[in-house]
Amino acid sequence: MKSLIGAVLLLTAYLLSSIAQAHHSFRGVFDFSKHTTLHGAVVKFDLLNPHARVFMEVVNENGETEQWVVEAPGKLSLARRGWTDDMFGDREVITATGNPSSTGKMAIWLESIVLSDGTEFIDPLVSDDDVIEVERRARAQQAAEKSSN
Repeated sequence: MKSLIGAVLLLTAYLLSSIAQAHHSFRGVFDFSKHTTLHGAVVKFDLLNPHARVFMEVVNENGETEQWVVEAPGKLSLARRGWTDDMFGDREVITATGNPSSTGKMAIWLESIVLSDGTEFIDPLVSDDDVIEVERRARAQQAAEKSSN
């Protein structure tokens, strides 16, 4: 009986972790080999977990207004980097760069957002990778200097 309960608990844990991973599988929804830049007015901003969303009105090359969404990491990750619920002015015009949806939706995954005053916000995953790369290069430089001495 104990082994049956253990097996049920193990199966439940596995299924729950699979569901959680499936939810965060944004790499299957966005094409990370492509980049799109949008320029338009913010009409709504949801700084939420598990993903924040910036809703924009963008005028396309035919002069038609399209509704786009910029998806981003969650509130906790963004708030640590200065994002706030009121960071966008009413219909503030911004430039957003990101990876386009591979499902045909008018959506991108955040790489960066530039506010009308020039302030830039970068995806925490990208900025963390940049910091790690700078540190890696510094360590490599130190190792090279040590070995040449």
